[in-house]
Amino acid sequence: MRNHEVISDIATASMKGFNQKKFWRRAFGIYILAEAVYWTLHYLNINMYDNCTSCVRPVAYYIVQWFLNLLFTGLLWYFLNKFYHKSRLAVILINMGLFIIHYAGWIWVNYHLHKSGPSWLIGDRITSYLRSTLLYDSWFDIGKYVLKMTAFYVLKFYAEYRNSEQQRLQLTIINKDLQLNLLKQQLSPHFYFNTLNNLYGLARSNNEKLSAALQQLSNIMHYVIVECNRPKVSLHKEIDFLQSYIALEKLRYEEHTVIDMHVEGNADGHTIMPLLLIQFVENAFKHGMKEKSEQNWMRVDMHIRETELTFSVANSFYSPPAMEGIGLSSVNRRLDLQYEGKYDMQMISIKDRFSVTLKLNLT
Repeated sequence: MRNHEVISDIATASMKGFNQKKFWRRAFGIYILAEAVYWTLHYLNINMYDNCTSCVRPVAYYIVQWFLNLLFTGLLWYFLNKFYHKSRLAVILINMGLFIIHYAGWIWVNYHLHKSGPSWLIGDRITSYLRSTLLYDSWFDIGKYVLKMTAFYVLKFYAEYRNSEQQRLQLTIINKDLQLNLLKQQLSPHFYFNTLNNLYGLARSNNEKLSAALQQLSNIMHYVIVECNRPKVSLHKEIDFLQSYIALEKLRYEEHTVIDMHVEGNADGHTIMPLLLIQFVENAFKHGMKEKSEQNWMRVDMHIRETELTFSVANSFYSPPAMEGIGLSSVNRRLDLQYEGKYDMQMISIKDRFSVTLKLNLT
């Protein structure tokens, strides 16, 4: 197994260390036990230590109350979780609505339970209790609602924290994996060997392109070795890196081969994960370009509009694009971790043409 596959397996295994579904099952299981203890103690207190004989209810009543609390709490947590990532104002309004629904629903269910429930469930009906006590007792239920809501947000914060820590760990591993393999594969000795051969040819013929090519090679090495150690880099530097990479690769092909890169928009103030876009360009050269072929062509387009980046690569097509290892699947992993919900990627393959488009929110 190759090195990057081993590290990828370690990263995947690390994510299994925290399972959100299992966490919530355990949390609700603890809540079930807590409610069972509460209603058991409540039953014992009334039946054994309280002198209020009119307050006594059958065991079935407390079981039903326990079940209803579980049902209402389960629904409350479900909807709180469903709308957790909405805007702050929306969350506030949703919480107010949930409180009203929960409170009114709880009173309505208990009212009909006491008014219409069979004697084996509620014992002797006590009309005065319904009229004077039901609403008064509901204040205690409001307190329980606040505790349930608070418990949810504490648990949710903890779950989000654990999940973000796992994602950070996985992203760190993948980034280190990508940097190592980019040095060994993308910018491998084979790449430098071809580049140096081309530079040697330019030197022998005293070609005026030699100085610019040497500068481009220096830019690439500085970017990969120095700049890429940071979690985010300037979008300008990523663009310069791509332009230098493409310029050096163009030396391998015939002069009439169409290899263009077009940048539109203002990159000032924007940052991006380093070495994110090179995967698409490297993939195009590897699978879409052949040396000494008249059918080669490649176009790279980058459009920056406010906070949105649209990056597309279209090229001639000779073999299926690499979808394993350090290829486009690694890009997907990095995008999922760092730009979850902020990107869209589409790949299209038609006969002798392949294109990939990435839309990315840079905020």
